Amino acid sequence: MFLFLFLPFLRRPLFFAYLGSSSEMPWRKLDAGKQPRKEKAELPLARTDAEDEASLANKRYQDVEERRLKEWENYQRSHRSTEEQQSSRAFLDISIGDVLAGRLVLELFEDTAPNTVHNFRALITGSCGVDPTTGVRLDYLDTPVHGVDHAKKLILLGELESLNVSSTGSPLQDEGYRKRHSERGLLTMITDGPHTSGSVFGITLGPSPSLDFKQVVFGRAVDDLTLLDKLESLPLDAIGRPLVPAVVTFCGALTGPKPSGAPTSMRETNGITTGGNTVEGAEA
Repeated sequence: MFLFLFLPFLRRPLFFAYLGSSSEMPWRKLDAGKQPRKEKAELPLARTDAEDEASLANKRYQDVEERRLKEWENYQRSHRSTEEQQSSRAFLDISIGDVLAGRLVLELFEDTAPNTVHNFRALITGSCGVDPTTGVRLDYLDTPVHGVDHAKKLILLGELESLNVSSTGSPLQDEGYRKRHSERGLLTMITDGPHTSGSVFGITLGPSPSLDFKQVVFGRAVDDLTLLDKLESLPLDAIGRPLVPAVVTFCGALTGPKPSGAPTSMRETNGITTGGNTVEGAEA
């Protein structure tokens, strides 16, 4: 009977309004202090192995460029003679196995082979970044001594991932043969014929007149020629490749334009003669 008396009240809207009022419902007051439910934050996407490798490579090349800048600055402070400051000099650090074997300091013949020297400087400093066509880093860093030719009296260097590519991606125009292969320690471009120079070069182990009028001499080693003795005595396989790894572990310029101290992306390289044509507007 009590329920019968209460039914009219249930029909009233106020009752349902009361039921819908969270402020008046005692069981809802228990949850009043709880924070509203939050959606789970999306986790950042995991880095791929390729991204990790790219990041490590970029960090390494940043360190390399900073070291190149310091080497240049140190050489400028310690070699103040007019002759040394005016000459074009660079260096190659070479390791045999896991041990640093020495540093070759190189004098470059800008007066007789300016385009060849410009190309070599770009590769020894890595200033042109990556070749967009091949994806090859245009840098002698980490490249091997890939051969010793006792017949021609040459140590062979400069392959970029097994390629012979110039700093512009195109073969260089030969600049004449004013210098002869007349002594030990000369730098000479390796070619497959006229106007085919790229990155591969050699260092003479003695007079080699058979190379005259075929390859351009563009520089010479002026310090630590004992390193050539170590490279000359490397054990070789049947085709003249070293059986013990010999690698350029560091390289750069000691004179000339100041290094930027930062990695450089591939940019247009001006002032180098490629394929018989000279591009105007060379950088200093």
